[in-house]
Amino acid sequence: MIHNYFTLYHAAMELHERLSGGHVREIYSQRQNELTLSCIDADGRHLQIVVVSHTPQLSFFINERSYKKTRNTANLMSMINNQRISSVDIALYDREIRFHLADAVIIVLQLFTSKTNVLLVRENRIIDAFKLKNSLAGQPYECNNNSPGVLRELEGLAMNKNFFLAQLSSRNEESVSEKLSAILPGFDRALVREIIQRITGESCPEKLFTAFQSLFYELLDSGGAVLENEHGEPEFSLLHTSLPQARLFHTVLEGVTDYSITMRQFLDTKEKLKEVRARLLREVRKKQKALDSFNPEMLEEFARNYESSGHLLMASLYLPRTNRKYITVPNIFEPGTPVKTIPLKEALTLQKNAEEYFSKASKTRGKLKIMQERHARLEQEKTAIEARLAASDAIKTVKEALRFAASHTDLPNKSGVLQSKNNRSALPFRIVQLSPSVTLLIGKNAANNDLLTFSYARPNDIWLHARGASGSHCVLKGATLHHLNDILKAAEIAAWYSAAKHSELVPVIYTLKKYVRHSKQHAAGQVVVEREEVVLVRPSKDIQ
Repeated sequence: MIHNYFTLYHAAMELHERLSGGHVREIYSQRQNELTLSCIDADGRHLQIVVVSHTPQLSFFINERSYKKTRNTANLMSMINNQRISSVDIALYDREIRFHLADAVIIVLQLFTSKTNVLLVRENRIIDAFKLKNSLAGQPYECNNNSPGVLRELEGLAMNKNFFLAQLSSRNEESVSEKLSAILPGFDRALVREIIQRITGESCPEKLFTAFQSLFYELLDSGGAVLENEHGEPEFSLLHTSLPQARLFHTVLEGVTDYSITMRQFLDTKEKLKEVRARLLREVRKKQKALDSFNPEMLEEFARNYESSGHLLMASLYLPRTNRKYITVPNIFEPGTPVKTIPLKEALTLQKNAEEYFSKASKTRGKLKIMQERHARLEQEKTAIEARLAASDAIKTVKEALRFAASHTDLPNKSGVLQSKNNRSALPFRIVQLSPSVTLLIGKNAANNDLLTFSYARPNDIWLHARGASGSHCVLKGATLHHLNDILKAAEIAAWYSAAKHSELVPVIYTLKKYVRHSKQHAAGQVVVEREEVVLVRPSKDIQ
């Protein structure tokens, strides 16, 4: 309901109450497809109205304090800077919030789903625009028309049952929802569905009138609620709700702002998850390409030919050597086949050439073994990445998505570079992927330990270190203190990267990173740990 006429009606009333008698400070843009209308009310308090035009899931929201502009700010419509606001209202017939200024200039916020824009109007003509300025400047703008307005029409229907029934019966549309949409201005498909859902039993015109009347008066109440649907996506509603997970607000502006902040987080998280999935898919394709290029039959054939040539040369030592570059010998291993010509090294005897071929056969089979091991490793890595992709499909909440994205900073970008916290360079730590969603970061030296613990670790990440021995700081991401199996795996690796790695059993402490702090009396890499737990583990470099 973020673009609904009723939402904008209440927002306009609340803005009028707050800004009437104040003034417009300036208009500017700091992000693409976003405009900020900076105002100061009659009491001298700052209020910023941010209009978003790049996604239908956002419309506008407010900031209560003055923000310092960035270097990339573009100043807009500067002709109205510091002009007094006489009133704020909503257009009678459309979703437009209008700021009437002292010199008869109007700032129009066109808050449409797909064509949101901000216009500057004087004497019923557009003089400036945020979007499509070149095509809109100079075009006429009708501030009012002959329509009585959305609310007046709805009020007439709500107060006169016979008039409502007559309007409904006069429509030729096929379905009830189409008829309601045709006679109820300002009622979008969601509100029409709400009317139909409120009817118990068989649908009839009288019940439709009762449901519409009740809903209309409910929409006139100021306030709002924000809740999340089954996919974790935030939704804004003016309708009364008793759901315990809903956040209720006394004013529409408060609700719209809360919704907008939550929706921004949702969209940003969705984009991060999309980026991680794209990297995972790239890694799967990369692994598959390497697997497809594997050709063990060719190497095996080379090895057999080298070995066969070596044996044939050893069997032909008695033959006269008429040419130093090659020799033609009968193929005793395949009777009935033509003779075989074997290239030779001119400086070597036949026996030494045979040894060279045996050596080539041995090296080729060594390469084949390495390739087979690499093939098996690639298969394992591909399976692990596919498991991560499958895990991303099961994500249902924003928190799960954030944890998933945070635990996959080890994935390379399009250029093959690992992403760091600020996306500028590769992470400077050892990285062990304990599971598709759990990652262990391991420091490399004292300075690197400090960097890991105090720059990259989050407060609720799990911090590990071998007790009573020097070694790497380890940070476990994507797990909680309840994930004991992951903690034990991480502790075994932390023990390995310590001075006690050759001991049979090593005590390893773990705690939340927020309980690890610097001490001025200690050198780099040395910390003070609080609320620690201890596990006794066998040092292990690999995941068991």
